[in-house]
Amino acid sequence: MKTKSFFYLLSLVALAACHSNKEPQEVNSKDTDSAFKTDTVHVRNYEQELQFTGEVSFDQKRVDRVFPIVSGNVLDVNAELGAYVKQGQVLAKLQSADVSQYQRDYNQAKAGFDMAKRNADNAEQLYKSKFSSESDLINARKQLEIATSELDRSTQVLKMYGGTSSGNQPTFLVKAPVSGYVVERNVNPNTQIRSDNGNSMFTISNLSDVWIMINIYESDIEAVKVGQQVNITTLAYPDKVFQGRIENISQVIDNDSKVLQARVVLPNPNGLLKPQMFCTIKLHIEKPERLLAVNPKSVIFSEDKYFVIKAAGKEKYVAVPVEVVRSTSRYSYVKGDLKDNDRVVTEGALLLFNELTD
Repeated sequence: MKTKSFFYLLSLVALAACHSNKEPQEVNSKDTDSAFKTDTVHVRNYEQELQFTGEVSFDQKRVDRVFPIVSGNVLDVNAELGAYVKQGQVLAKLQSADVSQYQRDYNQAKAGFDMAKRNADNAEQLYKSKFSSESDLINARKQLEIATSELDRSTQVLKMYGGTSSGNQPTFLVKAPVSGYVVERNVNPNTQIRSDNGNSMFTISNLSDVWIMINIYESDIEAVKVGQQVNITTLAYPDKVFQGRIENISQVIDNDSKVLQARVVLPNPNGLLKPQMFCTIKLHIEKPERLLAVNPKSVIFSEDKYFVIKAAGKEKYVAVPVEVVRSTSRYSYVKGDLKDNDRVVTEGALLLFNELTD
């Protein structure tokens, strides 16, 4: 009886030891195609990954700033920040003493022209009737020519300044020079405007293209070159990656932030990117060292070790311990029992690993 009890206890100990063993085992997958996705292992040059911060800006080559050309008081503003405006659309209306003066000059020129026209007509009639000399006619025609020139000048000035007169409030209409989005607005109703003000009233940009301004610290300047491809992500679209190439690198370091700025021009057909959006920019620089590269999703960390799940045959998988040499957002560079073109599990890897090590 004691002998049977001893063998029964020994069997329980052996069974428990089997369950506690965590060494990777090969298993067959019951639902390979639907549950697990794999990726290919490649031997490739190691890529150093540099990460920068940046900001979306409007294309400075496709921007129009609207400056005040008359002084006055803003009566009304018809363009909101971020609104789309068409060329010729009224952005704001000003009550302007300058326009009043231009209007007065025009009225005086028009009155002078009317008088000179009547005098010239009368002089011609008198000359035909022999009641006036030829010199009087020539003088009258000369005065009409001067009055016509003055009227043309005052008309062009008034037209150039877009002045209109409504009662006792001569107004100036600020119009959009081009179609685009209002990306800056520096006026509100009752704002006093001066023609010598250096600040623009509005800034209009097309936004079909935008600039990504990248902040580069001195330690990374040597690694950044014109023409390099970068991956750009934003807080607004964390799962969307915008790709572009560095088109320009400034030669001047900002005195306050101590960074050098590089520029990437991105097409923005759907208007997703807005000026002043915060960006994260990643630059991958290829090094001569060649290593096994796997998808970062395939790497599993367990009990202070790294593993990948390798496809060992049709519906067969095995957990392979690896040493992670370096990692970037695109690749994990590893050493282990892997070779070029092996397949490793990415989606469902942890589920398989738990099955293999139970």
